[in-house]
Amino acid sequence: MAHDLPTSADHWLRHMPGVERQRQELRLVESAWDQLSLLSSLSPLSARAASGDDLAQARRDFSALSDELLQGLVSEALQHRIDDLGTRAQVCIDVLVRNLFERTADIGFFATDVGVAEYLARPEPALRPRIEQRLRAYASKYTVYRDIVLFDAEGRLCASLCEAACPDTDGAAQDLLREAMRSVAPYVERFAPQGFGGRAGPALVYARRVEADGRSLGVLCLVFDLADELPTVFDSLGGPNADEGEGVLLALVDAEGRVLGSSDALQLPAGWRLPRADAAGARLLHHLSRRYLAVVRDTHGFQGYAGPGWRGLALLPIDLAFDEPARGDNPSALNEALAGHAEVLSAGLRDIPRRASAIESALERSVWNGLLELRQMDDGGREGALAPRDLLFAQTLLSEIGGAARRTARVFAGALQDLYGMVTRSLLSDAQSRAALAMQILDRNLYERANDCRWWALTPQFASTLRTGETGCARASAVLRDINALYTVYSGLALFDRQGRVVAVSRAEHEPHVGAPLGDAPWVARCLGLADEQHYVVSDFEPNRFSAEPAFVYAAAVRGENGEVLGGVAVVWDAVAQLRSILDDVSSGCGPRDALAFVDARDRVVLSVGAATPLQADGVVGTCRTGGRLVNVAGQVFGVGVSRGQGYREYRARDGHDHGLSCLSLRHLCERRPAPRAAPLPPTDAAREDGPARLRLASFLLGGHWLALDARHVLLAAPDAAVLGRSAARAPFCGLVQVGEQVHPVVDLRQAVAGLDASTERESGTDRQLIVVRVPRADGAARSFALRVDALGPMVDVAPSRRQRLGLAQVGGGTPLIDALVAVEAPGAGGGSRVLCCIAPDWLERCADQALGDCAPLDLDALLAHA
Repeated sequence: MAHDLPTSADHWLRHMPGVERQRQELRLVESAWDQLSLLSSLSPLSARAASGDDLAQARRDFSALSDELLQGLVSEALQHRIDDLGTRAQVCIDVLVRNLFERTADIGFFATDVGVAEYLARPEPALRPRIEQRLRAYASKYTVYRDIVLFDAEGRLCASLCEAACPDTDGAAQDLLREAMRSVAPYVERFAPQGFGGRAGPALVYARRVEADGRSLGVLCLVFDLADELPTVFDSLGGPNADEGEGVLLALVDAEGRVLGSSDALQLPAGWRLPRADAAGARLLHHLSRRYLAVVRDTHGFQGYAGPGWRGLALLPIDLAFDEPARGDNPSALNEALAGHAEVLSAGLRDIPRRASAIESALERSVWNGLLELRQMDDGGREGALAPRDLLFAQTLLSEIGGAARRTARVFAGALQDLYGMVTRSLLSDAQSRAALAMQILDRNLYERANDCRWWALTPQFASTLRTGETGCARASAVLRDINALYTVYSGLALFDRQGRVVAVSRAEHEPHVGAPLGDAPWVARCLGLADEQHYVVSDFEPNRFSAEPAFVYAAAVRGENGEVLGGVAVVWDAVAQLRSILDDVSSGCGPRDALAFVDARDRVVLSVGAATPLQADGVVGTCRTGGRLVNVAGQVFGVGVSRGQGYREYRARDGHDHGLSCLSLRHLCERRPAPRAAPLPPTDAAREDGPARLRLASFLLGGHWLALDARHVLLAAPDAAVLGRSAARAPFCGLVQVGEQVHPVVDLRQAVAGLDASTERESGTDRQLIVVRVPRADGAARSFALRVDALGPMVDVAPSRRQRLGLAQVGGGTPLIDALVAVEAPGAGGGSRVLCCIAPDWLERCADQALGDCAPLDLDALLAHA
């Protein structure tokens, strides 16, 4: 039974231990906020100091964002798993279809074989061993065939590689033979029980009529060894993501959803019909009392060939689908690389980090403003100040709010890290899968080239032409042309004699080379020295006489009846077109800044598609091979996938050949941005020191530095807002900003500190804060303005003696921004000390009077280094 995928997060959470853990963390924090809301209502002072309305809004925002975070975590985890299963199912069917495409060319060529036609013209029993030896020679080159069978025009079995009874005259085999005898198509493809091929059950057969002199002589059948091929396909799909593939069940299904073969015959036997596996898509599947996440994919086809109408299927038990496998990579390093880069998230999730930052900023302001109001009450500056017990309760409440704010920030940070981690792993998995798929296709493609040259070297006409020494032989040229017409992956074929002279070619544009020596190309001498017909040679990847572009030339020796070498046949693989075709197919769905490339053993780019920029930088290929899963190129972060390939069947795996190529896949992740130079202090309540005299500092973050103001100058903290009158402002003023009912000049402190982004076009955002400063004047009046800062820090109580005064020589001429430093202990588990840079009262007064004048930005790094 199959069902559409549920959309409710609750349905999936019980299968996602990592997401469920985050849900529990969020629920605990939500419960804490409920308790704080209750406590804040116990007294008017507590409610006022805790900014009850702000607290209630933060609670609502937290609840809404928690739900969206959970939904985002669930959807990303589910989509990652569907994408992974979809990739496996897609590769499963597409790789097989590419393989079968080669079979459609094979049947077209082999059906015109002179030896086959001569035998079917006179199928005498005495000649059967000789023709079967020729069939066996073909099968030894193309090891994908289980059997090769010849029938005469009446449907009688004339030759076969397997011991098999003659099929019934009324059976499926006779239907196939009659169709092949009547068909004018290049081939007949049939998957059904045939009664031949050496095994019971359905067989995939390619059949074609054999003709000579306009007469139909019989039918040639190539029986594809599907049972042997499918395990190689399934095994290859456990390579790049084997840790995530544990428990994945792969299968091939026909148009009715019936299993043709699977990676585990015990769980999914051939012949089993799966519900709704007859259409592409993702769904839940109940099979043998177990629930699976199932993904079915149709083939993309290859050069117009869509295969027998089969589909790829990937299944994964729901109870295993979202386990967290052990990884060789450092997940923290991978997650941190993308943290804060919302552009890597899906469109529906990109606003979550900003909203999490907005909640954190609102809580920071709430604690700040509460502490400022309590200080004014504590100093007796406000009428109606309540008893010390009430003040203590309000301070305790603010302390708890500060603690809850820190827990909220940690929980959001953990959930966001998981979210970024899922996205990172998905992109890296995709990059590696694309690289591995490209190499798998390449190795399978070149396997066919190694087979082609060895088989065509056995063509009787080639040996006959070389024996007679007939240069420009029309019959040999015609055979080469026919081959090249069927096998379009070649830019040319050539026959050459034992002196290395070209005897015949397949293309008219190469005819000027006929009669000319192939020169000192090393592959020619190696070909003429091959030990037997099972061996072949390959040239270096470079331009040659038949191709101005770099190409591989595969060659095999042509032998006489006694095994002596008469010359050789060379096939020039159309590398540029074929490599580009592979990369184009594999890069489907990539973004405009992604890149895929084939590279050689010396880290040179052979061919690439997509964005060229990352591959043009010096050393990028070498860095990608050895630098881990992420790489920084030209200020951009890319996920890396690299594959050398594992070969296919005997090609590369057992024949000693190594083409030296690898595939490099780069998935663009984000723009590289420098990490903050200092970890923020927790947004805590006051850190109080003993002693009758104390100075309260209101700290805040700017870039990687902590600065502080005398809290007596601070009116309140407010969210960042749009700036008006920007064009008339002189740095560090950047215009006017409205806070509540008041309009204040605003100073962007980033413009007063060297090394920070001082652009006056910087947009307002929830990750920045405004501090409204009130500066008293000697005449009793006061002026106010707003400071734009990056984040709020704790209120810190210190003894005045802790202030380390700075001289003019340390802070430069003019009105100094900083006049003192204070070392404070950082609260929290990490401990340690931080240096607060205290803003000079004179600088504040000059700002209030808008008489600051031209001041060079202060180099805080240099100041702290020499203080």
